Amino acid sequence: MNIDHKFKVKLDKEMGPLSFALFMRVVRNALGLTQEAFGKKLGISRANVCDIEKGRHLVSTEFAIKVARKAGYSEKIALQACLQDQVRKAGSEARVAVS
Repeated sequence: MNIDHKFKVKLDKEMGPLSFALFMRVVRNALGLTQEAFGKKLGISRANVCDIEKGRHLVSTEFAIKVARKAGYSEKIALQACLQDQVRKAGSEARVAVS
């Protein structure tokens, strides 16, 4: 079992279904950053960080990769969460897998 899978299983078990909002909040908290500090690291405002973490704003795949890279976390999980959010918004129950 690889690290990406272990991380996703832990997120699902502790926090519910994977979403980019959850991914971003968990990553920010793991880094010990405030929304303000994380926003500066990403080049966005604290309000944007809050909106993303609350699921009020879907992000692009490019932004998901940027977050993962800047934070040193899995691009695969970030992409999967981002794409899954978009599929949910479209009204589908399909599951996204990124390999």
